Amino acid sequence: SLGIHVVFFKPVRVEESMESHAGMGLDCYVQWTSPIRRFGDLQAHAAVKRYLRRKMVNKLIREGSVIPPEIRYGDLGCSVPRVVQHTEDDTKIKYELVEREEEEEDEINYRDGQALITATRPVMRQSQQYWMFEYIQRLVSSSDEEVDFECVVLGCIDYERYRYAIYVHRLGLEHNYLSETGALKPGQTLWLKVSSTNPRMGLLTFTLSSRGGGIAARSHSAPAA
Repeated sequence: SLGIHVVFFKPVRVEESMESHAGMGLDCYVQWTSPIRRFGDLQAHAAVKRYLRRKMVNKLIREGSVIPPEIRYGDLGCSVPRVVQHTEDDTKIKYELVEREEEEEDEINYRDGQALITATRPVMRQSQQYWMFEYIQRLVSSSDEEVDFECVVLGCIDYERYRYAIYVHRLGLEHNYLSETGALKPGQTLWLKVSSTNPRMGLLTFTLSSRGGGIAARSHSAPAA
């Protein structure tokens, strides 16, 4: 059943309204990571930054303070209030909001550019895979002991070659494994170690570990994807 859940998760959707995250059991969820890894995160970053800037500008207006001249329409998603009056001692400023004729507010359309996001997904997957493999390579090379991972068999991909899909718990990684002991059963637990890895070539292979100790990567955490 684990294999079914992994393969058939619903694809991610970016919406302006709050939606639940079934896998994490949350009523609402915002995906926030480095935009160099996920192109779609730029939208979430822009929305949160606009909110914070508007909050600060509103605070300056209430205080009668100067709004930094470098603040532009695109920074707020709406027109920048302009000065209409100074107090006698010039300690405070009064503002008025001048709306643009064509639109009052520049909203972020979360559906805009979906085709571009779809096109960039292969690049994002390659980037995530590279840094995952780089992390694994550094983890293994920095240890003098065997680094092993607890894995679960998801299902068989090629019965003739005993090629299976496995899930590496600590890495949150779904990968392929050529069984060295013949047929395996879905749900079966294995302890595997890295046989070879080449991040630039996108190569990662596992082999059975000695299961006799080592630093057992269960004490390590993978980087955020």
